[in-house]
Amino acid sequence: MLDTLKFNNRIEIEWGFFALLEFLIAENKNIPNCYNNALDIGSSHGNHTEIMRHFGLKVDQIDKYVESAEINADFNSYKFKKKYDVIFCSHVIEHQRNVGFFLDKIYDILSDNGILVISGPKHPAERFVEGHIQSTILPIFLQNLIFSGFDCKNGKILSLGGIENSFIVKKARNFNIKERLESTYKWSDKHQARSAFKLINNSKIKNICLFLENCDVWKIENLSSGELGIFPTEDCGLSLNLPKDYKYKEFLIDFVIDSQFYIFDQNKKRLNERKQRIVTFKV
Repeated sequence: MLDTLKFNNRIEIEWGFFALLEFLIAENKNIPNCYNNALDIGSSHGNHTEIMRHFGLKVDQIDKYVESAEINADFNSYKFKKKYDVIFCSHVIEHQRNVGFFLDKIYDILSDNGILVISGPKHPAERFVEGHIQSTILPIFLQNLIFSGFDCKNGKILSLGGIENSFIVKKARNFNIKERLESTYKWSDKHQARSAFKLINNSKIKNICLFLENCDVWKIENLSSGELGIFPTEDCGLSLNLPKDYKYKEFLIDFVIDSQFYIFDQNKKRLNERKQRIVTFKV
């Protein structure tokens, strides 16, 4: 994570940026009436928390390594006394020894109509990365959420070049908590009903692609003269599409994109060059 991040109403973000903005801007009118409180798991320096608070959410941070967090404790062992309308989890799941337990606990403390915004890295599963003991390539990430009772069919998916995979999902209506005792060796009709894709054995999804499902704020821009495939890997970018009545907040976000792909603003103006490391957004 980045070391110091806040200066003059600017917030610098390294991970979890696209999914967080997709949720906050798309649901802006529903905060705080439908979504009032939030939990930031592994909040670190609190930059994602600060963005959520700018949008009106009441946020608790939980981080066992940061004393200033509202909850300075380990998420897996902490006994929560309330549920949350929003749970935000950016690049924490890949560090978990027990992913099933981790997602079960998130499910249990999420309100019935709450939303989980979760992201994990996209690096190849065969690559050694210190402390990353779980893979969040899309086929594995998707299945973990489906088996944990989250509705990925009606949720949002952001598969972002070589940066990260993200999901914005609610609890699945067809989930029974007794499923936690079942084996995960076979897909059931319930699993298929929760999946954004038809689950077919040995089918593949390109890892380094730009892919969005059900998104409102981010859209893929075709930079080629032909048609893009379902999972494009080049000649494409992302554009920010704000609602007509959206009111800007009083801060800027500097996102570390590390030259992954082009970003366009509301007016389709390109915001970065190919070798540019940081893109600045007014939100």
